[in-house]
Amino acid sequence: MTIYLPTQLKTATEAFRYMLGGKATITIISAETQKHLVYRIVVSPKDAKRHAVWVHTNNGWKFVGTLYHNGRKFFRSQRSIPKSWLLYRSFVWAWRHLRNKSMPWSLIIYHENTCCRCGRKLFDPKSIKAGIGPECIKKRGA
Repeated sequence: MTIYLPTQLKTATEAFRYMLGGKATITIISAETQKHLVYRIVVSPKDAKRHAVWVHTNNGWKFVGTLYHNGRKFFRSQRSIPKSWLLYRSFVWAWRHLRNKSMPWSLIIYHENTCCRCGRKLFDPKSIKAGIGPECIKKRGA
């Protein structure tokens, strides 16, 4: 039996690309506090330039907001969790850095060894490192 540990996304570019893949699940860890949060970023079926961001809580998944224009803008809505929640502030802080191609020393991001595009479990070491499966990488044209 093979056990795969989550894979760290070491650069802002890797993290940004993975998160906008279409069905990304990531864990953000603070190097300072060692606290972690799990987010899911899913592309809208109606508009490929829009991604919904969800955070996992003790009460299930909560809506954080929407990324527009391939991640260049982030918006809240009435359905979003409050701005004052750490869950919201953490994502916004991390996203601003990643969007500006910056990976602060205190930000650690892992992906759960699932394809960022289709969400299926990855098994091949090359696919795990890239965060995308062989079929999806062909479709994406990368």
